[in-house]
Amino acid sequence: MKNWKAVLLLVGCLMFSGFTANLAVAQSPNASVYVVHGIPGHDVNEALDPALPVDVIVNPGKGQICLLQGFKFGEIAGPLTIPAGTYSIAISLASTVAPCSNPPLLGPVSVTLSSGENASLVAHLQYGSSPTPTVQKFDNDLTNPIANGKSRLIVQHTANAPAVDIHVVRYAYPPIPLTTISNVSNGEQTQADLPSERPIFYGTTTVTLTPAGENKPVIGPYYFQLNPHSVYLIYAVGSLSTQSFTLISKVIPGV
Repeated sequence: MKNWKAVLLLVGCLMFSGFTANLAVAQSPNASVYVVHGIPGHDVNEALDPALPVDVIVNPGKGQICLLQGFKFGEIAGPLTIPAGTYSIAISLASTVAPCSNPPLLGPVSVTLSSGENASLVAHLQYGSSPTPTVQKFDNDLTNPIANGKSRLIVQHTANAPAVDIHVVRYAYPPIPLTTISNVSNGEQTQADLPSERPIFYGTTTVTLTPAGENKPVIGPYYFQLNPHSVYLIYAVGSLSTQSFTLISKVIPGV
């Protein structure tokens, strides 16, 4: 890999948590990455901790990089600045004695990152009666500027759950529907630019998920304060069958 020598030069700068957000790499274009843990332990094995602490490994084997340690279900790490290139990603059960030494629980999975790209790498379960864990890359749209008075919602469905409709409503009397995005399946993402809120002390925009074509909520409402020129990354994670289905989010201002 042509970027591998550049990556090796970073090893001395790595903290215990892996790549740092402000890492600079000479003569190497970078990508910005959010890493999301969306797999509940009980969906892997009932004997496991529901938080399923894991270590995330880049290019497992000789010279591997221990990117994240003790990373738990529902957590988001990043943004991490990583040289553009193709990497092998593996996830193992966390080891406090020798981090990143356990055999892979998931992977290795090949991931390609482009120069200037902003991406989410989500460890999640594919939907099905015997859900299979995977790592999936999603491109986060931060390149197209957000118009004045608008905010951007990017929703990524990575939960072990069937297709959903996503309802976004401004909480008022009566409520003001902003948009409904229909039939979003596991492994898909969708986005919408929506009117921002006037500054107040609490969020008044709600996001609710219902089974596709139905009206009864399966999750939500979740409340958000939509600030202008901000991107809201919203991840549906967990599992409907084990009642760990939830939304987690990250806000990126200034887009």
